[in-house]
Amino acid sequence: MFSGIFPPTEGTAVLNGYDIRTDMEGVRRSLGLCPQVNVLFPELTVAEHLAFFCSLKGLPEHSSEVNRMLKAIDLEDKRDVRASALSGGMKRRLSVGIAFCAGSKVVLLDEPSSGR
Repeated sequence: MFSGIFPPTEGTAVLNGYDIRTDMEGVRRSLGLCPQVNVLFPELTVAEHLAFFCSLKGLPEHSSEVNRMLKAIDLEDKRDVRASALSGGMKRRLSVGIAFCAGSKVVLLDEPSSGR
């Protein structure tokens, strides 16, 4: 329900001060999600993925955030490599980086260290 995939049938929940029934946009800006299966675009580079997801979360100038996250997930040397060319472990690191990018206040991780 926090991710917005399923609406609550009853009651509500508040994430970082945003109610999931009335302010999903605020919830999504605060939330990072790393699903069990990598959700990556094969033709985008590592840096392009991070920039894209920063943009989705409303971060207008994201070059410094992309650089920060590349360093945090130890993929600086893979900055311009397409996702399709990454190893499984590198894809997982990128997926975790996407979840943490753009100031996520709450991060949902589903098997972040799995070998997929």
